[in-house]
Amino acid sequence: MSFHWNLRRELFLRKNVHRPVDLQALLREHGLPRSLPAVCALLKQPPESLRLKTMQTICNALGCNLNDFCVMEPDPKGRGLNSSEPSDIPDGEYPDPFQFPIHEYE
Repeated sequence: MSFHWNLRRELFLRKNVHRPVDLQALLREHGLPRSLPAVCALLKQPPESLRLKTMQTICNALGCNLNDFCVMEPDPKGRGLNSSEPSDIPDGEYPDPFQFPIHEYE
């Protein structure tokens, strides 16, 4: 998966916030107290995981949607975690579910 994390840009554009301590205060105002190292980590690099409550609070504090600062895109065809070979299904088409043995009727 291709992951784009642009929280720092959105903070600057929407709230003119440059420093982690300002984001910390903004989150605290919206009911989510976080330590300064945790807030710095949110700004410096994409998080490994993020709670829904944290995402909602960031969205509420900035007045934006999640996709304004966090974008997830699928990998190019054949480059997913579980696929070692490119798929033989053309883009935009779904396989016929009845071609698989589980759906055979007697």
